[in-house]
Amino acid sequence: MHSDVPILLINLDRSKQRLQSATEQLNQWRLPFTRISAVDGKSLDENTVKRVFDEDNARCRYPYDLTIGEIGCYLSHVKCWQYIVDHKLDFAVILEDDLCLNADTPKVLDQLRKITTEWDYIKLASPYKFRPYHIVEQLTQSNPTISLVRYRQKIPSGTVAQVISYRGAQRLLQQRPPFFRPIDVDIQWQHELTLDTFGLLPYIADNADAPSEIQQLATRKALKQRRWVKLKELLRFKLKI
Repeated sequence: MHSDVPILLINLDRSKQRLQSATEQLNQWRLPFTRISAVDGKSLDENTVKRVFDEDNARCRYPYDLTIGEIGCYLSHVKCWQYIVDHKLDFAVILEDDLCLNADTPKVLDQLRKITTEWDYIKLASPYKFRPYHIVEQLTQSNPTISLVRYRQKIPSGTVAQVISYRGAQRLLQQRPPFFRPIDVDIQWQHELTLDTFGLLPYIADNADAPSEIQQLATRKALKQRRWVKLKELLRFKLKI
């Protein structure tokens, strides 16, 4: 394992148990990390929300009202992008604290500096739905076979584990905030954000069973849906307009 692979762990100050669980997992694989204090959606004032969240665009282009937890989650990832730029890191692994790492983690992360393809963003997890892909670069032939892949349509949702390059962080900070979609959905619109996005397989992480405190103070699917907006955006995505 390369000791110089930077790892940023997003964790709410009040989520002590999650920090302990994530720390134990990372320590198990001897992976040092930097804790990033997550933005607590409950503590955001109205002026801050208005500054970072584009409500008008959200109503036109996203079928659900964002929860305050999702806004806090997005801002937590923005802090990680800024950390990458401020510290002039080639890249950083960004993890959320509701993660379950697997035994492939050290071997997969060890390949990051060996990738020759230009990239901005690499998914390290696909916790919700399988997304078809094709192999771009075969990094190892041994068990496990580690491959850089490009997704055929959408990239996987969820932001429990990913890698972002310096260039990727710069591109994201130039465009966000303000934002109008949850962070995982926004990244799926990689053509809008001009990101070169890939996946690194096998995936190293999954979400823990408990709901994420960082991302959700309400369940997205339980919210009222703007059906016309959803249909319009599905068409826009397919046409890349």
